[in-house]
Amino acid sequence: MNYILFIAAWYPNRNDSMLGLFVQRHAEVLSNKNKIIVLNVVSDIKNKKLIEIENTISKNVDTIIVYYKKYNREVFLITPFLKLIYSLIAYLKGIKLVVKKFGYPRFIHLHVLTFRTGVLAYIIKIMKGIPYVITEHSSYYLPEKGVNRGFIWEFFTRYFSKKSQGITAVSEYLRNAMIKKGFFVNTFEVVRNVVPDYFFRDYIANKNTDKIILSNITCFDDSVKNISGIVKTIGKLKEIRKDFILYLVGDGPDKKKIETMVNTMNLNDFILFTGLLEGEELLKIYQISDFTVLFSYYETMAVVIAESMACGKPVVASGVGGIPELINSSTGLLVRPGDEDDLLNKINLMINDYKNYDSRYIREYAYNLFSEKAIEEQFLRFYSFVINS
Repeated sequence: MNYILFIAAWYPNRNDSMLGLFVQRHAEVLSNKNKIIVLNVVSDIKNKKLIEIENTISKNVDTIIVYYKKYNREVFLITPFLKLIYSLIAYLKGIKLVVKKFGYPRFIHLHVLTFRTGVLAYIIKIMKGIPYVITEHSSYYLPEKGVNRGFIWEFFTRYFSKKSQGITAVSEYLRNAMIKKGFFVNTFEVVRNVVPDYFFRDYIANKNTDKIILSNITCFDDSVKNISGIVKTIGKLKEIRKDFILYLVGDGPDKKKIETMVNTMNLNDFILFTGLLEGEELLKIYQISDFTVLFSYYETMAVVIAESMACGKPVVASGVGGIPELINSSTGLLVRPGDEDDLLNKINLMINDYKNYDSRYIREYAYNLFSEKAIEEQFLRFYSFVINS
């Protein structure tokens, strides 16, 4: 059994239970045959002390989250400097606690490469000879996002990536985007996000309506997920037919904006808000849905699609990022990004045809791609190469 230290830039914490949930799922799957310790550092304006530490154990994963004091007031040069210093103190305290409790790991697994996590892993490699690997989930590298972190950030993170023993990305599209930006090593694999096994089990929920149910599971960031585009499309669809309901599931910064939009357009009979759902409650939504809709401007992989397919449900989704790698004629329909007329046509088509999709095939297809068994095997092969190289 290998002892692996996850250093995660994103991870569920006391302020956001959904942030980096896919990283947590990777950790839980790999804990079956490895000793997994997770270190995560978070800034928190609610801190009473400069540094506060939480240590929890769940599903064989020992997690250490270090919270450092966040100051709300921005002062030129001073605030960024304090943020850097406080975060470095937090990382050092976290590493010190990890070593004290568990010793040094066989290797380090970075999830979401940042300047700070890269520096930390590289210093440990130089001082202790402990190698590190990287798994990337971030959309930063995607050309359609158009983010420029600056020369210094990109220079050092490229350097840290090349000094790693290997990289995985959650889609082929993300892998290619990273390579184009100069982030590459000899071992660069695609290992997708995992869907927990309970998503693949027999149905525990049934519809209580004759209407066709559409679902959109979202973080309510309209600049990314284009929920407003879905709402406008539903406004057009209700002029054609009235035999459907859309569930908008989740919470986030633009939820009130979308709620106002739905009220203004008199769509309350067609669009229902459930709030944030997790675990069994989220599973029930997938199971009572006839299909899932996603209209994002960009995605690295789209966990929503994987979860929907695990429940045997087809998908209507914009053809961006890694999504076209997942959807074929037997699993759903692709939509031109940002094209509301095309979305309208594809939703209407799916409402007419969703019963013709083979739910058993979709579930099996998803199992081979996203199941705990599939992802565990891919990572164990990847780790085996790291250990032997």
